[in-house]
Amino acid sequence: MKRLLVVGMSTVLLVIGLPAHAAIKAGANCPTIGAKKISGDKEFTCKKSGSKLVWNKGVVVKSKAVLFSDFKKSKLKEDLTFSNLGKNYAYVPYLAWAKSGEKIVKFEPTNLKLTILVGPNTDPINKSPNTAVNLVSKMYGDYTQASEFVLVYYNFEDIAWAEKLVDEYIGKNGGYDTSGDVKKLCPSRNNCNSAGALTNSVTGIGLTMVTASDQERKNPIFFSGTLEAHEYSHTIQKKQYFGRMPPGLAPPQWLTEGGAEFIQTASVHYQSFDKYLTDRNKVTEYLYSFKDFTNSRLDAFLNPSKIGTNWDLWKGYDGFRVYDIGFMVSEILVAIKGPNSIMEIFKLMGDGVSFQDSFYKVFGVQWDSAISSITQVLADQLS
Repeated sequence: MKRLLVVGMSTVLLVIGLPAHAAIKAGANCPTIGAKKISGDKEFTCKKSGSKLVWNKGVVVKSKAVLFSDFKKSKLKEDLTFSNLGKNYAYVPYLAWAKSGEKIVKFEPTNLKLTILVGPNTDPINKSPNTAVNLVSKMYGDYTQASEFVLVYYNFEDIAWAEKLVDEYIGKNGGYDTSGDVKKLCPSRNNCNSAGALTNSVTGIGLTMVTASDQERKNPIFFSGTLEAHEYSHTIQKKQYFGRMPPGLAPPQWLTEGGAEFIQTASVHYQSFDKYLTDRNKVTEYLYSFKDFTNSRLDAFLNPSKIGTNWDLWKGYDGFRVYDIGFMVSEILVAIKGPNSIMEIFKLMGDGVSFQDSFYKVFGVQWDSAISSITQVLADQLS
């Protein structure tokens, strides 16, 4: 085992799978015949080749990403609200990015112990993950965070080694049976490109497993810090409710994943709005390219009748919808009320408050009213 570093983060400066925009490669294994995925500027289709199901070479799709107002020359002359969201949507990305950056500059990171463990046969792709973790810690420096955050980097050869660490740090206190998670993220030597976040409900330690296959060495997700930022965001989310939330409550999956997707992008790129927009376009490219998300479809996805009770409500959708649509909604919420707004919902639900009532406590607006404005605005962009 290689222990890279253990640092105190006081200086200035679920199995959660890898976001689905991880690069798809022609010839790689795929799930079912006819399945389609967007990666980069191509749409890939799952085809049968001999006895295997593999992705084809892909077809180039034209991006239809929205063009936003020039924020440097035009400033919003009124506070952004759900009522005026429609006419002011072009300001949303900049406002969300700017409000997040203001918090990063304002706050110190929490006194977090960061432990980075590397498998004996593993060469981690990101050699300085502490930078990204530090930025997320600063963005939420006014929230309770994990006493220790453990990053475990491993490849297929180091599965047994990683399993021992998960058992040591998490054991039976992960909220469910986590014994198969290490293999689930790395089922084969050539299919080992995911990450997962766990939290020990007793010790408060957060642990993230990060695989490191050679195929992903040029993938920005694995070397830019956004992956580690995403997973540490989940650790902060969980810290607000883990072990406290009553049975029958669960923050919406689109807020959990979309919120982490927004936090990773806004934190790692807090000094460059252009870089934020570049990553934003990567996250949302499918939505803008296919434009098939009507008001009613968005409402069904974002506002199911039992919202705030369990994640099974989103089982019938493509897995990345909780990331990209969730990102766009989280961005709107942050633009209106700042980055604390999306984290405060997790904290309130940990206190036993329903999602709808938590939303009202944070925004002062009924959820049904707010989501009506949100779906209309997003439908104008995506349908």
